[in-house]
Amino acid sequence: MTQDSYQPPLICQWVFQPATQFLEGPPISLKYAILDAFRCSPMFLQHARDIGAIMELWLAAASAVPYTDTIGQGVVDTLLQMASNYKLRSHIPVLAWHWLKRQPVLGPDCQGLKCGTTLSAVVLMVRNLQDAGLFTSYLLVVWSEWSDLDELGCRQILHLIRGELCGAGAAGYRADLIKRLDYILAQLGSRSSKKQWYEEFRRVLLEVDEEAMTQS
Repeated sequence: MTQDSYQPPLICQWVFQPATQFLEGPPISLKYAILDAFRCSPMFLQHARDIGAIMELWLAAASAVPYTDTIGQGVVDTLLQMASNYKLRSHIPVLAWHWLKRQPVLGPDCQGLKCGTTLSAVVLMVRNLQDAGLFTSYLLVVWSEWSDLDELGCRQILHLIRGELCGAGAAGYRADLIKRLDYILAQLGSRSSKKQWYEEFRRVLLEVDEEAMTQS
């Protein structure tokens, strides 16, 4: 199947409406169905002719239904799955990343935690949004006992903690991250290969915290 011949699933044909019309057009049941379809198989987008427009459809559907924890989990899980794919990553609408600020708790059944969510390219994309609160929310979501950690991405996170979360103004962000790490470390067994990374994140956060107090 070629990119030119690909047609998205019928449920996604609403993409040819402007997002503003979509908000008032299809019934809410269709919007829920679109969210479910994207979460189950977001990778179909890499074959579409207009990836950005279809992502706008997905985001419009997410914004048009009442927020619940389940909706937040689904949207962020889908977001992280799409971010792990190099063909899709650059098409993600900026506003989609702001769903991370809701900080839904993703469980072991969430594929978004298992398909490269700490890849260096994903880490840098979040950092390039230049929002320390959003970067912190990203870490609070993807730091999990269920996550698959990427070594290069983890090294990038350590570097960014020192550069983006330093100073007295970021003290609250660091406190939230340390609390999250304390929880994760309590869940992990002593033999977990992830534990050394989470311990290193915590060590660097405490080091940056101490430096901030010394300078204030």
